[in-house]
Amino acid sequence: MGADGTGAGSTITPHQWVELLHGVDLAPIPIERGAPVQVAMFRFPWMPQRVVLPAMESHYVSFTLAGRLIIERELRGPLERCAFRPGMSLIIPAGEENAWRWNRGTDELHLYVSRSWLAETADAAGLEVPLVLPRFGFEDRMLHALTAALLDERRSGGLGGPLFTSSVADTVALRLLRDHCSVDRRPPTVALAPARLRRVRALVDERLGSQLTVEEMAEAAGLSRAHFTRCFHAATGHTPYGYVRDRRLARARELLQGSAHSIAEVAVLTGFHSQSHLGRVFRATTGVTPGEYRRRMAG
Repeated sequence: MGADGTGAGSTITPHQWVELLHGVDLAPIPIERGAPVQVAMFRFPWMPQRVVLPAMESHYVSFTLAGRLIIERELRGPLERCAFRPGMSLIIPAGEENAWRWNRGTDELHLYVSRSWLAETADAAGLEVPLVLPRFGFEDRMLHALTAALLDERRSGGLGGPLFTSSVADTVALRLLRDHCSVDRRPPTVALAPARLRRVRALVDERLGSQLTVEEMAEAAGLSRAHFTRCFHAATGHTPYGYVRDRRLARARELLQGSAHSIAEVAVLTGFHSQSHLGRVFRATTGVTPGEYRRRMAG
């Protein structure tokens, strides 16, 4: 290995890494090229002989789903050995050569995080470049649940839309930064300039009925995604996803009160994927269904 702890050779993708371990895909979904966070589920056979693998290009987190087994791992230091049971996890930082052996088959949920994107998220949170910790044999139920939610979203065809996926991915990154990285805080962030904020708000209002990504909002502000997210939160107190959701709900309330549109039509006009989707979000926010809200306003 190099002096910085990274592998001396070139890195491989997580799926190439899985192939070297003869993993069987349990939840086939298309690979999202360039996605900052990816998820997968694999079944691995018994690995009685020590196998040495190249470094991965992404940070890797696994969650044991089935099988109680003994895993032996070698990264930058001496051999580690741990009894894994369902719910337990391990982390391999990007760029680390790794060696393995385990005593029986296992099913694993995988999370792959782009190292450049994790650094961008740290910057957006006012942190310096993070150092991911090579953890082994621990539990993080929240990170596990977030990863499972991302996999469910991908398998359902992305019904939550890119803003939902981006929001969960951001939360995954922040969880990693808080609990599984060594990182220092930077000086406070300056809020988004008024002219830039007006352009973003105008774009959101113009696109309430269609899909809108954080990248498009950042482009309207003339900033990188990481810089925009940080400055937008400093200016509004909201994440981009939370702001768009609130604007859509506000527009939905206006249409329910002052138009003859059906609730299904209101859902389409305000960027929700269906009437039931609008209903779930509306009730979670206001405590009543769209129909109940319309009747109260009419009375």
